[in-house]
Amino acid sequence: MRSLAMLVGAASLSVALTLAAVPALAGEPTSQAVRVGVRHNMEATLYTPDGPGPFPTLLLMHTSAGLTETDKGWCLKLAREGFICIVPAFLLAHGNLKGEFRRFAFTTEAQAIYDDFVETSGELNRLPTAKPGAVGAIGFSNGGYFALWLAATRQVKAGVSYYGALPGAGTDHELRRFQSTFNAQSSPVLELAGEDDSTIGTREVHRLEGILRTSGAPHEVKIYPDTEHDFDRTTMRAGNQAAAADAWPRTLAFFRRYLQ
Repeated sequence: MRSLAMLVGAASLSVALTLAAVPALAGEPTSQAVRVGVRHNMEATLYTPDGPGPFPTLLLMHTSAGLTETDKGWCLKLAREGFICIVPAFLLAHGNLKGEFRRFAFTTEAQAIYDDFVETSGELNRLPTAKPGAVGAIGFSNGGYFALWLAATRQVKAGVSYYGALPGAGTDHELRRFQSTFNAQSSPVLELAGEDDSTIGTREVHRLEGILRTSGAPHEVKIYPDTEHDFDRTTMRAGNQAAAADAWPRTLAFFRRYLQ
């Protein structure tokens, strides 16, 4: 497994040949297993659209359940829409912080995870087929927290957060991190949340909206009625289905506006 930095340093033809090692239908994105981060400690899958580019790039960050096929499917869908997309197994790399240990992702391990994402964003930006300066972040629950943080600090050009774990698994109900980082120069963010989210609740969503408004940070907040947590993944509920159907084109439109 090569590091993304090695791909960045390779010639464009060599990168194309390496990616083609994973068979794909004509016009389909190719995929590559890579390692990313400050110490190349995160296993990841990189999806690259068919064609010469340049393509905007996206860093996709999974939920507290860890990296799943659903996350890889998201990246593949985005690559089909013309985005280079990478999805790293970041909780596994930082001590397998799932279940009761997920709170450490927002406390003792938070800065190291953030630094890995910053490094990965820089590597994405330098890929031969990447559009320079057009890196975005999309995250789900746990990952949504980091998508907001990266956008707040302008480490990405735009951030989308699906039902972001705003209080950090109960470690910061006041959202102090976001209070201290969002400002008028922050990158645009889109927060998507369910009105009936029994995992996160809506109090912190409204608090985040207030922080964004007061700071002058460019933002959109969409709260879906009759919608639970993980609405794009658990679609048995009618409200979840409607939310997922709206969120996908809304996400694409947001990234196309700020990255393309």
